[in-house]
Amino acid sequence: MDSPTPQMRRAPNLLNLHIHAGDAREFELWRSAYAPLYEMDAESPTARSAFSAGLTSYNLANVVIIDGRSSAETLERNARTLARSNIDHISLTVRSQGGFGLDIEGRATEVHTGDICVLDMTRRSTLRSTDYKSLTLVLPRTLLEPHVADLDTLHGRILPRDSALNTMLAAHMRLLYAQAPALMLPDIHAAAQATAAMVAAFAGPSSDGRDMIAQISAGASLKACRKMIDANLHDPWMGPEFLCNKLGVSRAKLYRMFEPLGGVTLYIQRRRLMRAYRFTIDPAYAQERISAIAIRCGFGNVSVFNRAFRQAHGMSPTELRAASLSREMHDTELVGDRAFKTMDRWLRGEGVAAA
Repeated sequence: MDSPTPQMRRAPNLLNLHIHAGDAREFELWRSAYAPLYEMDAESPTARSAFSAGLTSYNLANVVIIDGRSSAETLERNARTLARSNIDHISLTVRSQGGFGLDIEGRATEVHTGDICVLDMTRRSTLRSTDYKSLTLVLPRTLLEPHVADLDTLHGRILPRDSALNTMLAAHMRLLYAQAPALMLPDIHAAAQATAAMVAAFAGPSSDGRDMIAQISAGASLKACRKMIDANLHDPWMGPEFLCNKLGVSRAKLYRMFEPLGGVTLYIQRRRLMRAYRFTIDPAYAQERISAIAIRCGFGNVSVFNRAFRQAHGMSPTELRAASLSREMHDTELVGDRAFKTMDRWLRGEGVAAA
């Protein structure tokens, strides 16, 4: 049998990041790295001065698993964070120590030690945490879509710690984290797919009726609108009027459906920019002009596209393409200041280009 090639032996990207109590610079770097997901802060200036945190994370073909600890903090995903990021991921968190108060679009509940909480990162949420230790799994929506009939039902779902489904899913998350360093590249992709299927099987059905969102019962669903948008991202004329005509809904209803996601116009822009990101780092499109990618993603003006892309991703399309071909996006272990930048990119869903 042939020995594994160096590429097959390549471990998943590893990120180690720690901030020390009393280090104001590290605290601000931590907040900045968190910015794609949440506006983060401690409860007071005194708490900031005593704040400490750390994480070890693996990126498995853009499925990110994070073992973390932190002092008490507040994490808020609001209209501002939705506007500045293009994240289209689902996260699952289980706390081995500590819990948090959870606010989902105006509805409040408590998540206790051992509960698994599912959050849709295209929706608003606020977490108010005590000191904690946690294990978090972040998966792209595209990985879950083949397995879940309606992903829009997941936001705010809680699997209580004493349920059998919780026990099995939490055990899988711990096993995935423990085995991540030993996975070779083909195994990474297989593990990502298997994890998505397992998450869908456990998180998809309602376990105890503790869903946090109301379902859209008549007319076009949010799921149908999302599919229509993704199918027409190339069309620069796609907007609210286009969707209302295609789906047979009023503007008022369309706006209500997308209000939790930051608005329909912003959602379309985020989807276009995420698709542009994927084309930009895809080796199959390495010879395609950036202007052609802009047009492919529904942008009629290249200057507008470049400005929006830089605002969303922190660099221009040209800079991103160059970075994706360099070691910057392929290091297998990252620590120190550079780890903060990598954390920012991973939380944007902009993981390992080669994965």
